[in-house]
Amino acid sequence: MTDKPRDLRYQVSADRSSASRKVRYVETNQGDVDDCMLCQLDEGGVPLSDTPAPAKQVERANTDVIDAEAEDQLVENELIQAIENQLSAQQPAAVQAVLNKLTLVGHTREEAVQMMAQVLAWQVSEMLKADGPFDMAAYEHALRALPQLPEAP
Repeated sequence: MTDKPRDLRYQVSADRSSASRKVRYVETNQGDVDDCMLCQLDEGGVPLSDTPAPAKQVERANTDVIDAEAEDQLVENELIQAIENQLSAQQPAAVQAVLNKLTLVGHTREEAVQMMAQVLAWQVSEMLKADGPFDMAAYEHALRALPQLPEAP
């Protein structure tokens, strides 16, 4: 190793904001596997002055598209995982019956789980729109109506 400072390989900066907080993340890699640092700024992480000089700003529109696609994929994966959890717990009881019905009529297991995840997303959307509790009866009714999907909000 040399005594001179290493060159900064890359630095990524992204601002994420929500209704309740604004968080800024800066990721830097100094070149070594163990030398990667993810700092959460504005939330008690490493102060900005302790991080290397900021990199060029990426166009906001491009990062919004990438963030939206990544967020959509994350939400889809979480909904599918929720359906898998319901299937393994057999709770509510309708999930296993609906999976059996959909596979009997020719859908693959993956397609059936994705349809069930869409129903779960619809019910969560309805819950948020109504600002009320999760309606298990409506959820089970919509599940039993598959492969007919509920109307989009």
